[in-house]
Amino acid sequence: MAFVINAQGKREEFDRGKVLRTCMRAGADRLAAEKIADEISSRVRDGMGTKQILKMTLNLLSEKVEPEVAARYDLKGAIMRLGPAGFAFETFFAEVMRELGYDAKLRQIVQGLCLTHEIDVVAESPKLGRFMVECKYRNFAGDYIGVKDALYTYARFIDLAEGCIGGKCGHFDGVWLVTNTKFSGDAEKYARCKGMKIMGWRQPQGASLSELVEEKKLYPITALRSVDSFAQKRLATAGIMLCRSVARLSADDLRDHTGISKKKAETIIEEARRLCSS
Repeated sequence: MAFVINAQGKREEFDRGKVLRTCMRAGADRLAAEKIADEISSRVRDGMGTKQILKMTLNLLSEKVEPEVAARYDLKGAIMRLGPAGFAFETFFAEVMRELGYDAKLRQIVQGLCLTHEIDVVAESPKLGRFMVECKYRNFAGDYIGVKDALYTYARFIDLAEGCIGGKCGHFDGVWLVTNTKFSGDAEKYARCKGMKIMGWRQPQGASLSELVEEKKLYPITALRSVDSFAQKRLATAGIMLCRSVARLSADDLRDHTGISKKKAETIIEEARRLCSS
């Protein structure tokens, strides 16, 4: 059995079943997923990086299955391509919150008791309450959010809560800490202790960012192969970060919002509609 190098730089045994399950979760049928898993297994060599295995799998999915399946398989990569700065991730998550029924406002300046804070996302719902959302974007899959980030975020929340008592700002019902990678064990433990909601790529199980994106089909625009760096910048500037938002527009509307040519807009919209409807 081959040993591969994961995103953290550690050796681990190659897991054929993981390739199989991920292909099927992305939408490939059992037969196609089995064939791809077998082919990947035959190509894997000791010391190969999981990033290289991902690339091989994506190529096979695009060749043997519909391109939309490959796009769903590469969701984590699509989220990573929102970088290198964190602003696009904040904009993306604000759109996710709006799709969940919240009124989400980006990068709000709010006065606490001691300090003035820039809140990444202020999310408010008449039924669920008003929340401070801190987004922590990481450029590398192996990075994680440690307990220091959790402590810092909760300290800011406390300053806002005390500021509310002092009449300096509105009330916040809770605080969310969201990342595109993962949390350390201590960060998870602290968040549970303080009642702080955390959401990582695969954490917590049953309510993670990846599960939310897949279940609600909240795919980022970077999942679309027709979206190059120019189009991504134009879409992000216009606050359009979800394929679902693109799919709702006409080519004329997308051109007017972003300055992308109508022909390019038509291609992007067609791919977005295929992905969101599949």
